[in-house]
Amino acid sequence: MSTTNPAATAANHKTIWVRETRFGRWFLSTHTWYRYVLSQAIVDFKALLGERLPAQARILDAGCGQGLAFGLLAHHFQPAAITGIDIDAEQVKKAVSAASQLAIPCTAQHTNASAPTFAAESFDIILCHQLLHHTSQQQETLQEFYRLLRPGGILLVGESCRSFINSVPVRLLFRHPQMAQKDAQGYIDLVRSNGFVFGEQDVQTSRPWWSRRCLGMAQKIGIGLHNTEPTEILIVASKPH
Repeated sequence: MSTTNPAATAANHKTIWVRETRFGRWFLSTHTWYRYVLSQAIVDFKALLGERLPAQARILDAGCGQGLAFGLLAHHFQPAAITGIDIDAEQVKKAVSAASQLAIPCTAQHTNASAPTFAAESFDIILCHQLLHHTSQQQETLQEFYRLLRPGGILLVGESCRSFINSVPVRLLFRHPQMAQKDAQGYIDLVRSNGFVFGEQDVQTSRPWWSRRCLGMAQKIGIGLHNTEPTEILIVASKPH
């Protein structure tokens, strides 16, 4: 595993990756993130998959961060093995620790999601949760995911949309590459343009309370009721046979 200094890593990848703020890295370790964002996404992905969930799948958690999704994936998807990757070496150290707690084979390593790290068709499912809006290499990343999935393999994309990422609180507290941000339709078009297939029934958009203005309090008192633009999107796509 790499011992790259996080600051040096951020500098080396500055054209493709914006390292999260100290506050952002802390927030991604909180119960709020785990319960209301990550856990809910995994549950919703499973519901969207329905009977298509492969048995004993080989799962890649791309952009795994601290590895908080490992246990959720093991519980809900019952895979044969989980592999986590992340570009932030500091977070990968925590993910390695999280991986060691599972009963099934689980590993984590430091690499860029768009890099050809694994052999073609190595995975049955790729989880890409809140990764794409952190990189300017969205096309390259999705092309690599296409290569890594077996024919019929499943890509799970979960993203925060531009309206949320560009909101004042998020811009003040977190860091993202501005030119990479998309609305819900933009992510739908992006995934399709890289060869993945899915229908309307495979897409879920939402405006959860934590992504709304003033955490939803504005809507409760009648402000901004006209704003129905999705702030979050989930896509269950597949690589054609």
